[in-house]
Amino acid sequence: MLAPSPPFFVGIPPPPELTARVLAWQAKLEHIITVPHVTLLAPAALPQKRWQSVAAAVAERQTAAPVTLGRVGFFGSRVIFLSVDAPALHELHRDLVSELGQAPGDFALENYHPHLTLALEWRSFNVTWEQAIESAQQEFSDLETQPLVFTASQLVLFGKDQAGQPYTERQRFDLKPT
Repeated sequence: MLAPSPPFFVGIPPPPELTARVLAWQAKLEHIITVPHVTLLAPAALPQKRWQSVAAAVAERQTAAPVTLGRVGFFGSRVIFLSVDAPALHELHRDLVSELGQAPGDFALENYHPHLTLALEWRSFNVTWEQAIESAQQEFSDLETQPLVFTASQLVLFGKDQAGQPYTERQRFDLKPT
């Protein structure tokens, strides 16, 4: 019997300056999670080659998309995130779901809510959850008044080899220029 495939997912990277800023904030909280990204398609345990073919096919069809990152928000007491305003990401998401032939997880299609995760409740911190929220709101308060606008020009395939590990970048796929 074959072992199940490790999970993979597709996302877009933010600008390097924001990635560094998020990683520095997470390091202060001793909160190690996946490299910053905006998820386009949630994790699913399918072979890496399948994920690669899906990402490559969509990248060949889709153009780079404008993205605006703004205020800190949270999903209950589970996820702290930066809000994302990017209507074009919904089209990228739908195309990935169509190409994959299934909607992985409960957060697909009409339930897709693009965001950039800052912290996950189930990963360790050196502060309380409430302190983490307050720290995030202070650290990223400038994005509320002056959101960060950038162009998403690549899809990134993320994966991990074992449960409990952070996801790592496996491959990048260039979107068509606008």
